[in-house]
Amino acid sequence: MRSARLWILFAVSVSLGSVFARAQAKYNIVYTFGTNGGPNDGWSPNGGPAFDGLGNLYGTTYFGGGNTSSLCPDGCGTVFEVSPVAGGGWTESLLHSFADSQDGLHPSGSLVFDAQGNLYGTTAGTGSDSCQAPDCGTVFELSPALDGTWMESILYSFAGPPDGVDPTAPVIFDAEGNLYGTTYRGGTNGFGTVFELSPPSLPGGSWTESILYDFCQVGGPQKCSDGAYPNAGVVLDGLGNLYGTTTNGAVQKVWGLVYELSPHPGGAWTQSVLHEFDASNGGIPEAGLSFDTAGNLYGTVYSGGLSGPTCNKEMYPPYSIACGGAFRLTPNRGGGWTERKFLFSGQNGGNPLVGLVVDGSSVYGTTSKGGKGYGTVYRITGGGSETVLYKFCSRSNCTDGDTPDGITLNSGQIYGVTQHAGAYNQGVVFSIAP
Repeated sequence: MRSARLWILFAVSVSLGSVFARAQAKYNIVYTFGTNGGPNDGWSPNGGPAFDGLGNLYGTTYFGGGNTSSLCPDGCGTVFEVSPVAGGGWTESLLHSFADSQDGLHPSGSLVFDAQGNLYGTTAGTGSDSCQAPDCGTVFELSPALDGTWMESILYSFAGPPDGVDPTAPVIFDAEGNLYGTTYRGGTNGFGTVFELSPPSLPGGSWTESILYDFCQVGGPQKCSDGAYPNAGVVLDGLGNLYGTTTNGAVQKVWGLVYELSPHPGGAWTQSVLHEFDASNGGIPEAGLSFDTAGNLYGTVYSGGLSGPTCNKEMYPPYSIACGGAFRLTPNRGGGWTERKFLFSGQNGGNPLVGLVVDGSSVYGTTSKGGKGYGTVYRITGGGSETVLYKFCSRSNCTDGDTPDGITLNSGQIYGVTQHAGAYNQGVVFSIAP
C-alpha cells in the first residue's frame, strides 16, 4: 500500500506539472578530491559509495591515481577508501591505482562486497571494439591483507567482439557466488551483452565467463527491438531472473527499454521486453533498476518528457533532450507491467544519470542537471510530494560539487559523490542529513 501511494503521487505530479516541496537539507563535504596529491588523489568519482561494518566508505574514480599512459594521460583511475576520524572529519587513502595495459583503465560504477570483505568492480576500458585485453574492460577483485594493504586480482579481461567490450556498470552476486553484469558494447552484434562469471571450482583456478545474451538479435541494427547498448547493470529477483535497461532499442530505437532474462535448464536464457520508452514520457534509461519488497521495479530516464531552463539542451538526433524523469513498473496479475512516471521540469531537477534508492515508502536519487543547472539530490515520498534536498553549486565557485552521481543510504544519511567541481575541480564525497 505504501508503494501504491507513492506512485499515485507520481501520476499526479506529472499531470500538475512538477508539484514539489523546496527544502535544503544539511549538506556536508566529506572529502574533496585533490586534497592529497592533486590528480594522484583520484579524479571524477562515480557510483554510489559502498560501506563496510565499521563505517568506512569505498568507491572508484574514473581518472587520477598517478599511473598514466597514452590511453589515460590524466591517470587510469583508482579505488579509494574514506574513513571517519575520531573527534570528527574524514581521511582518504588509495587502495589501488590502475595501470592501463597491466590491469585495465577507468573503473566505472559502484563496488560490491562479498561475505569475506573483498571488493569487486569493473573497469570500462577504452570502449573501442578494436581494443586489446585488458583495455576492453575487466572485472577485478581487491582483497584486504593483514598489514592494511589491498591486493588486486583480475577475474576476467574482456577480449572484444564476439566477447563483450566496455563494462560500465557494477556487478552483482547470486547466492552461489556467480557474478552478473553487462558490457555496453561488443558481443556478436556489437550492441552489448549480459554476462555471467562463475568462480573456479578449485583454489587458484580461473573464473569462467558465459555470455547470457547478445543484444540486437531482433529487428536488425536499424531497430534493435530487443534493446541495444546496456549502460547499466542488472538486478536479480528471488527466482533467479535478471532485469535491466538498455539506452537504445525498441520501436523508435533511440529511447530504450526494460528487459528481463529468465534462466532455463541446461544454461539457456530467454529475453523478454517488459517496457519500451518514448519521447513524450521520457526515455534513454542510463541507469539500472531497483526492487521494492512488493516486486515493483524503479528506475530513471535521462531524457524526454518536459523541457526546463536548467536541463541539458544538447541535441540527441533526431530529438531535443528534455529533463527526463523517474518511473515505477508494477507487475500485473494477468501479465505485463504498468508504468507510472514522474517527469522533471528543471527547477526540481533534470537528466538523471543514476537509479533510485528505495527506502520503505520513499525513493532517493540525483539528477545531473536541473536545480541551479548543476544537479540535485531529491526524495519522493508516499506522503504526496517530491522534495529537492540539495541543489549543487550553491557555494562559491561550486566548491560543493557539480554533477552528482550515485548515492547510498547509511545510518540515516545520504552519501554520494559528484563527478566535477569541488575546491580542486576533481569532485567530492558528500553527505546529506535529510
